[in-house]
Amino acid sequence: MLRQLTVENIALIPRMELEFNSKLTILTGETGAGKSIIIDALSLVLGARADTSLIRSGTERATVSARFRLPASHAAHRWLREKELSETGEPVDDSAEEELFLRRVLSGNGRSRAFINETTVPLATLAELGTLLVEIHGQNDHQTLLDPNAHLAILDEFANHAPLLQAVKRCFEQWHAIVTEQKAIRQREADAADRHAFLSFQLNELEAAAIKPDEMAELEQQRSRLAHASRLAQAAQSALELLLENNLPATTLTGRAANELESVLDLDPSLEPIATTVRSLQYELDDVGERVRDYLEGLELDPSQLELLEDRLDLLRRLARKHRREVAQLPELMQQWQQEIHLLESAEEREKQLDQAHAQAKEAYLQAARQLGKSRQAAAARLGQAVETQLQALHMANARFLATTQTRKGEPRSTGLEDVLFQVSPNPGEPLKPLHLIASGGELSRITLALKTTLAHLLPVSTLIFDEVDVGVGGRVASGIGAKMAHIALERQVLAVTHLPQVAAWGNHHLKVEKATQEEQTTVTVTALTPEARIEELARMLAGEEITTPARHHAQELLNLCRFTDSSGTDQSGQELPTG
Repeated sequence: MLRQLTVENIALIPRMELEFNSKLTILTGETGAGKSIIIDALSLVLGARADTSLIRSGTERATVSARFRLPASHAAHRWLREKELSETGEPVDDSAEEELFLRRVLSGNGRSRAFINETTVPLATLAELGTLLVEIHGQNDHQTLLDPNAHLAILDEFANHAPLLQAVKRCFEQWHAIVTEQKAIRQREADAADRHAFLSFQLNELEAAAIKPDEMAELEQQRSRLAHASRLAQAAQSALELLLENNLPATTLTGRAANELESVLDLDPSLEPIATTVRSLQYELDDVGERVRDYLEGLELDPSQLELLEDRLDLLRRLARKHRREVAQLPELMQQWQQEIHLLESAEEREKQLDQAHAQAKEAYLQAARQLGKSRQAAAARLGQAVETQLQALHMANARFLATTQTRKGEPRSTGLEDVLFQVSPNPGEPLKPLHLIASGGELSRITLALKTTLAHLLPVSTLIFDEVDVGVGGRVASGIGAKMAHIALERQVLAVTHLPQVAAWGNHHLKVEKATQEEQTTVTVTALTPEARIEELARMLAGEEITTPARHHAQELLNLCRFTDSSGTDQSGQELPTG
């Protein structure tokens, strides 16, 4: 549960540190006092998006911190271990409680930083964890409930249909992939003959060119050699004469030098390495000379060969320009066209295969969707009964609530074959009508709370927040809403923002939000009320600005009435009541 919330420089709050208990905490205050700022601050530390307008005027940075204390078995701790964000590692005792720290920092430059257990994390990671910790229900939930498109998701959540939904989605995606490929094949078939003729012509042209890998570079080298054949022949001939064919060629001179050195080796053996090297040079020069001779003899001096090379290079460049490729990429383009021609020629066979696969995939989808639909139908009946039970405690004892499933018209979807519609009859004798046709805001508030209560046990969160969900009600209905929140608070922490004293009286812990202006600065403060101060606040909510003695008596009576016991007669409210 949420134990502590610390807010610094958010909107009108310079600094605030709030402590929360484990049951029902009530937040009250005049309209515009700043109650929504506290909910906004909590939303920030749970990963909600924000902008710099939330930073208190005159400051550069705002911070919100939250401390939670959760059982070691809570889903959040498993999530933290998977993300390697846990400080304690594997739990030793599931009944023990562990602390969790969240922090969000907003800067005036628009940057935002998020922390889990003092480790920096992306905002999306913080938001993912936030969904496991706190669920906030506001007035906008009424609008969601009025949207028939949201009813299907509510029913699936109630029935825990996640595995069945996943199976239906997987089958739908497989079926859809086959349908997409079938459409592509049919589209290709519409102009397959023209495409085949076009590709065949282009492919024949490239195949006739018989382009080899790295051919362009080799041809460029050959052209350079032919274009400068005379100069190359002259240089080779000169080198050959100097090496082998001159009056005193290099090989003759090195041979003589070697002979001279070898003739005196008996006089000085230390000359032997030098003589050996000179003799080796003679042999190498002989070999080099023969290689120059071979090069000279193989040198092509025929101008017609150069013309052929130029024609070949021109062909390759023209093909490259035509197909907007480099010459080296043309062989790869040929392979692509060959594969496409193969697909065109085998389309009929592939279409037969897809027809069979389509029938199988469609049947698999329908089987999974029908199984989901059957479960939805049963769950709809259970949901209707559960909501009607909750409505009885909210003074709508004769109301009828019906969740109906109906086969959807049009194309199948990944969510199955049905739509779901919530209908209600608030009073005896009235026909069932869709929720969006209900005129009474008070009735809609109670139906929303009944649904939220029905779904509450499915949520992984340990904290529920009700932000003015009691709009449009009063009197005993408001008291029923407060009692419902108090019952929920027996199992998990509940925070409720309200303007109704009949709701506020059910709290175990009461916080008053006030706005004050001093020295031209407006600030919001939150005070934990003592039992006596609580009576004053309830009296203010009952009477308005002037708190009268009858209003105080009425407030005391409310506190006395807003208590409930379990089957053994033990008081379960945990309220602190003033004595006397």
